[in-house]
Amino acid sequence: MGLEDYLSSNPHRDWVLKYLAESLWYPGDLSLVRKVTSAVWEELSSVGSLYRADVEREGWESVEQRLISCWRRDLLRYKNPDEVVWGELNGLNPQVLRIVKGIFPSVSHYGKPSAAAMRAEPPEPPPDFHDIPSQRKSRKPIAAAAAAVVLLVVAFYVAFSQGLLAIPTQEAVPDTAPPEILYTGPPDGSQVMNPVKIVARYSDDKMVNVSTVRLLVNGSEITPTRITPNEVEYSAEFPLGKCEVTLTLSDLSNKTASATWSFTVSSCLQVVGSSVLEEINSARAALGLPLVDPSLEYVAANYRAQDMLAGGYFNHYDLSGRLPNFHYTSLGGAYYIEENLGYIYFPPVNADRAINSSRELVHDMIYDDAASGWGHRDSLLDPTNNRAEVGVAWNGSCLFLVVHMVKEWVSWSNPPHLSNGAFSCSGDLTLNGSTLKSVVIYYSDPCDHDDFSYSASLRVLVGEKSYGLGSQVAGVAPAPMFYPGLQTIRPTKWSISGQSFSVAFNTYGLRSIAGQGLYTVVFYASNTLGVQHPYDPDRYSGELPVLSYTILVS
Repeated sequence: MGLEDYLSSNPHRDWVLKYLAESLWYPGDLSLVRKVTSAVWEELSSVGSLYRADVEREGWESVEQRLISCWRRDLLRYKNPDEVVWGELNGLNPQVLRIVKGIFPSVSHYGKPSAAAMRAEPPEPPPDFHDIPSQRKSRKPIAAAAAAVVLLVVAFYVAFSQGLLAIPTQEAVPDTAPPEILYTGPPDGSQVMNPVKIVARYSDDKMVNVSTVRLLVNGSEITPTRITPNEVEYSAEFPLGKCEVTLTLSDLSNKTASATWSFTVSSCLQVVGSSVLEEINSARAALGLPLVDPSLEYVAANYRAQDMLAGGYFNHYDLSGRLPNFHYTSLGGAYYIEENLGYIYFPPVNADRAINSSRELVHDMIYDDAASGWGHRDSLLDPTNNRAEVGVAWNGSCLFLVVHMVKEWVSWSNPPHLSNGAFSCSGDLTLNGSTLKSVVIYYSDPCDHDDFSYSASLRVLVGEKSYGLGSQVAGVAPAPMFYPGLQTIRPTKWSISGQSFSVAFNTYGLRSIAGQGLYTVVFYASNTLGVQHPYDPDRYSGELPVLSYTILVS
């Protein structure tokens, strides 16, 4: 393959194009620009090593322009490069930056390029040999200057010893100002991950007495890792939770200063959860929607992320064809969830990139979700979702993000459970004026959802692009009520009084309805929230689900 063919088509660009063609998780602007940038790095490296002679003959400027043209031609099949506007990248090589900006001319906030360059620049030529002064000629001026310095020192000493030269005395200035604490970190109220570095900077008009500097963490004094007249530092692994730090110090006149601040040490999962929640709530606040709170308990989101990482697949259904609500129920979930998934293959992935990438994925779910029919956006911005549970898992090259949007609108007195084939629960709806309206049962056959294929671009197994609870097959209602077209199951207990309810029924007959598989019991209540969805006003406008409880019938 010659240079012309390589510039027109090469494996580095093909990787990005195949990724786009999959459209299972269509990347947003930032994700796309980053993938292209990574591929451009590889292209330039290959061109420089495989076609060095051709490049020297043609010139790098021509090669760069042809690369830009080929990239724009190929990307246009999937996305107009001129419409890509988000591409914040830092530390880029100048040559890579020129090419990426040529591919995406509408991006206006690239990071500044680094000082590195893809190609080596020739060194500065040495000066002509006759321009270098002779060392022999330079000795006389140096000797003369040294003699002058000696004579000056002798004259100064004689004048000072005979009283002809006197150094004026200076009156002592009293030390009246206490030390000033200029900075403390981590910032007060911040959330950080291990290892933690505690830093404080201070100053004094005279000098801080270093021996008086004391650091206390949660009331216990610690020995600083480093201490100077202007700064103290302590680095260590801290237990998760809140830490309160107190700094005290004095100057040489025993004037004191002190400061107290606190921060929270969190796991990476907690920091990802906070970042994702901030991104969701920022979009909801801009639309005047109620904000979501974090789930009080982590139930299934992190399990789902870890399961996909371990199984090497990316799909709402697991490798056995079971929908996410099954795992939510199995792990103790007691409300209604909607699962949103994100995935990135972009090595290397570390803790910092996991946090930033998770937030970027959620941003794309809200603002760049056309390829998924805006399903992620509609879920994340649904006003009837009032809590969110976030899970994340990654290795060195890929990251899986799971966001469970939760409708937590029941205060359970008897949480839903299954005992000896009998399902029962009771509680109070927390939506003012709401009442339980119906109980519907859906059926899903795992054998219909366990077909996976390997995606070479994503490096994982992929299946369906969306999921559902299945088909409606039955409903629970007391006589004489019934569900048209569905099998009606008579409850053993059915009590509804205002916002309170208590329901129980036997599940032994479920297998005769549709056979083996997953049956999901869904409770629907009247929607009295009074807030419409900004993009789909009819979404749950009359009734909303408040419970999904999935039962495996074998």
